[in-house]
Amino acid sequence: MGGPVPSRRPLNPTQRAALEALIQDCAPRLVAYVRHLHSARIDAEEVVAETFCRAVANCQKLFRADRPDLYLLRIARNLCHDHLRRLESAGGVTAGLPAGLVNLTTADPPGELLRTERDAVLRAAVAELPLEQREVVILRLSTGLKFEEIAALLELPLGTVLWRMHAALKALRERIEVRL
Repeated sequence: MGGPVPSRRPLNPTQRAALEALIQDCAPRLVAYVRHLHSARIDAEEVVAETFCRAVANCQKLFRADRPDLYLLRIARNLCHDHLRRLESAGGVTAGLPAGLVNLTTADPPGELLRTERDAVLRAAVAELPLEQREVVILRLSTGLKFEEIAALLELPLGTVLWRMHAALKALRERIEVRL
């Protein structure tokens, strides 16, 4: 079919240890980012696995990055956008959000139910935000990035990121007040 497959050099022990540390540190935050931003439309674990595969394929760039976590986030973000573009072109974008389960074995089942309902209202309100605003909110809350880091990741001026967060918070307040 194609010709011989080029052989890849295996990671040296130092690179392998650095990659394992990145996986331990970044994978949970990447999964949270993808899940919160794109809900049920994208398999978050699959995106994160592909993110690390691409990072390893370009490991020199990964290990030279000042902030490998931001490099990985950029890969995950690009994979999500590519996936959503394919879904939209195929007419298959859905807006469903995974429902949380109520833990009725807690000491305070009514309080747990109330928290679950509030979380559902918040998730639904965030899902209704325009993607540009939703992405800033999710990056801030699920990854803990500073606004300067979000601006660098999204390649936007800091003022634009702050404006998007401000607009998102205003919209969330309005939507949540109506629902509660």
